[in-house]
Amino acid sequence: METNFYLKNLVIQNFATFKNQSIQFRQGFNAIIGETGSGKSLVLDALQLILGGRADKKVVRKDTDFSLIEASFHCDDQGVMKFLEDEGFPIEGKELVIKRLINKNGTTKTYMNHLSCTASFLASFSKRYIDLVGQFENQKLLSESYQLHLLDHYGKLSPEVLSFKKSLSEYKELQQRLIQLDQSKTNREQRLDYLNFQLQEIEKLNPSSQDEEELLKKKNLLANVEKIQKVSFQLKDIFEGDEGHPGLLSQMQKLNSILIKNKDFFEQQISEVSEIDDRLHLLIGHIDQKHNFDLDPQELEGVLERLDSYQRLKKKFGGSAVTILESQSEFLKEREQLQALDFDLEKIKNKIHDLKANLSKLAQDLHKKRQKYAVQLSKELTLRVQNLKMTGATIKLVLEELTDFSDTGMTRANFVAETNPGEGYFKVKDIASGGELSRILLSVRQILSSYDSISIFLFDEIDTGIGGETANCIGKALCQVAVNGQVIAITHLPQIAQFADVLIVVKKDIQSKDKNSRTESSVREIVGKLVQKEVKAMAQLS
Repeated sequence: METNFYLKNLVIQNFATFKNQSIQFRQGFNAIIGETGSGKSLVLDALQLILGGRADKKVVRKDTDFSLIEASFHCDDQGVMKFLEDEGFPIEGKELVIKRLINKNGTTKTYMNHLSCTASFLASFSKRYIDLVGQFENQKLLSESYQLHLLDHYGKLSPEVLSFKKSLSEYKELQQRLIQLDQSKTNREQRLDYLNFQLQEIEKLNPSSQDEEELLKKKNLLANVEKIQKVSFQLKDIFEGDEGHPGLLSQMQKLNSILIKNKDFFEQQISEVSEIDDRLHLLIGHIDQKHNFDLDPQELEGVLERLDSYQRLKKKFGGSAVTILESQSEFLKEREQLQALDFDLEKIKNKIHDLKANLSKLAQDLHKKRQKYAVQLSKELTLRVQNLKMTGATIKLVLEELTDFSDTGMTRANFVAETNPGEGYFKVKDIASGGELSRILLSVRQILSSYDSISIFLFDEIDTGIGGETANCIGKALCQVAVNGQVIAITHLPQIAQFADVLIVVKKDIQSKDKNSRTESSVREIVGKLVQKEVKAMAQLS
């Protein structure tokens, strides 16, 4: 079957025992073979760097400045292309090139289609489309969380799991918010008491810029009553006069009388004198008010108290009535916010209650679906492992419903196996050997290869602890996985290698030059009829 995303070529330069090698890969099953120590695992190490693995300066070949790993992929897969385009790495000409440069000082550079990227991005990309199966993956199979992940993948339950996770995240955030509000309740109450005290003080004064100005004027007036009265007496004498000394008013009356007698000549002046007389009477009225103004000690005390309040509040909140009013506005706003928190507290409690009920329903529904798919997966898995010479073995994925929420629901998963009929079921992690774990994981990959987006499968140490007919069955299984994607596997066994479409033979030589010897690994590809010839030679050596 033709795949739309596969590894075409891998260039390895100055990488451990590799000086400069270009390895051609093909669709289907690619088997990497070679004697122990030849450098087979180095090919996979190089591929792991392409997958975003950690780089170590120790891999830089002696007497060189850097190691270079460059992988070229054929890419005509719409899912891969869209993902990369969305991330800013568009595919051109149906080719994806990933390059990693490791300097001898330990620094690295990473490129995707000649654009700089991060190793973490490579890891997230490869996790979607490239699957590495090795001893570490065998150990992952023993993890309950990984077993549950496989089940969700098999049942295509990712949307339900994501929905649960989203609600759980909101639930936890609200719980944390509730804790914070409860913890800050005492501080909040103390702050409210402080705000209420400050606001009462400001509201009692009821400040304004105009009010302070009027108070200052009034204070000045009240403080100078005696002086004002003395001056008003003097002015009153000038206007009204006394015995033997006619005042200004009588003089004005006399002047007016003279002018009236000669009105034919002084008509305009009569009008002007009349106007002056009116003004004088108005002025006298004002002077009388000053003259009759009595000092009220209580009124003065009240004015001084208010002015003292202004000074005290200005010292607290700023240098003017305006800043006092601004502080009042801020206090009112903060008090409103703090009072609203008590209301929020109740809202959050109600929301948490509703979310918990919804989470329980989501988790229970998800658990029921998992139970259904666990039965199906168990049947398929049992059939697959029996085909891999685990005769009579039965594999089950046992689910337990939890009483509290986990990150993925309320389900715990465990693979159990009965390797000998009638002996009972035990957890796989307690009874399975390395070879059995490899076969179980290979069976899982056989099942999931037609369900997920993985296009390239890398198998390391797939033949650990097996041989003979079992190896023959594993070779067939790898061929079946290769129907849905490209398989690249390291193997020591000719029984597995015989099923490969391509053999990648790794050889190690000692290069001697001027009494200096260097180890160098080389690679050659074998395809077609020559595959079986090489397998026969491999079998004779094993």
